[in-house]
Amino acid sequence: MARVALVNLASLPMPGNEPIFPIGLRCVQDALDHAGHETRLIDFVENPAAVEDLSWVAEPWDVIGFTIRNIDPIDMSCDGHVTHYQAFLDRVRQALGGREPLLVGGGPGYSLFADQLMERLGFDVGVVGPGEQSMLDILAAPDLYRGSHQNLTGRRYDAFMTKELQHPRSLMETYTRFDEAMIGVETRRKTCYQGCVYCPYAYITGENSGDLKPLELIAAELRAIHASGIRRVFFTDGIFNSELRYAKDVVRLITDLKLPGLTWSAYFTPKPFDDEFAELLALSNVEFVVISPDSLDDRVMKLLGKTFGTRHVDRCLERCRRHGIPARVNVVFGGPGEDRESIRNSAEYINSRLEDGELVMHVGYRVLPQTGMARQLGMADPELVDPTFYPFHPDLFSWIIKDLDKRFMPARVLINFMAARSASKRMTKVPLPPELQDAAPTEFPYLALSRQLPLV
Repeated sequence: MARVALVNLASLPMPGNEPIFPIGLRCVQDALDHAGHETRLIDFVENPAAVEDLSWVAEPWDVIGFTIRNIDPIDMSCDGHVTHYQAFLDRVRQALGGREPLLVGGGPGYSLFADQLMERLGFDVGVVGPGEQSMLDILAAPDLYRGSHQNLTGRRYDAFMTKELQHPRSLMETYTRFDEAMIGVETRRKTCYQGCVYCPYAYITGENSGDLKPLELIAAELRAIHASGIRRVFFTDGIFNSELRYAKDVVRLITDLKLPGLTWSAYFTPKPFDDEFAELLALSNVEFVVISPDSLDDRVMKLLGKTFGTRHVDRCLERCRRHGIPARVNVVFGGPGEDRESIRNSAEYINSRLEDGELVMHVGYRVLPQTGMARQLGMADPELVDPTFYPFHPDLFSWIIKDLDKRFMPARVLINFMAARSASKRMTKVPLPPELQDAAPTEFPYLALSRQLPLV
């Protein structure tokens, strides 16, 4: 049996980083614990001193695993995280002083850029996709992977369907100290059926058997979360209601548990979303329904790969309001085909049909590997490691400010908006290849890359 340290790099103090409960790393730890390995999770929210005091590195670990959730904040006004990861890994290696535990990389951010991050961070081995079974495989024969610098593809983990996931109470209580503390709960392992051009979800999750977690396991996890003091849950499914029958069963379960004060949310699609589902949601103390049309112009929605249009958004919002269910509508300006007319159309929809507090607005699409957006631009994965944004018209910010009602631009939003506009002006503009310029989905034939920081 191996001694394994699991390091939550997503909890490092970095500009633009907002740590969340490390659900993925906890799934890996739980799998290793069930197999009889000795593990310790290093989380810098739970133990802030561990960032500088690397005394834990000196313990006799056989393996140290590092999880990377994001490589940047996906925000134009923020720089990337990779240089912070490099600096921390350099310090860890110095603290090891010649000892050579197996170093393993993984996590969703790592999975997106596995080859590039392997080169920059120098792991012995990495995991692309779900990590439980791959980590068990690595620990079964660690010498096969020492110095191999290869990336393994994550495999199905059978115990997802049979074992209750129990988080350490101390770790959960640590995260309750945040305002509006929330914890993720995984109900299924099934690739998202949507084909959104910006989303790498299917690439990260990989092929799987479409496992739906048994309701009794979800119930046990929710009871333990509630007992720890956490009152807000976010179901981490790509789309919570992609399979409406199962989604209804989960909502009924939440209602039947009757956990005082427990509220929850998730990402939803406007279809399928029938009246029965809305009635169930209203009884379940759902905090809000999050839908992501990303544009409210039907032409741009189609170019984004959405399988629904504004008429479906209309019906979803109408059902939510009729049943008293709060809604949040995500809109990201600056995608494929975005122009003066589409901005005007989206703004008109927002101004006339959304209520105060319902709009969640962003500007700029972060281009990620293995997505339709990256293929449209003809960009290879290594070119996308540094924060890279889809080309948009330089007047985009001015159009939004002119067209949106001021009630959707409070001071906080306006400050963030101005920071993004300022950052966009400082970005390097990279010409698209000549053969792609005529086919570029906007008239602005440049790709915006944020400032690249020197490696440390």
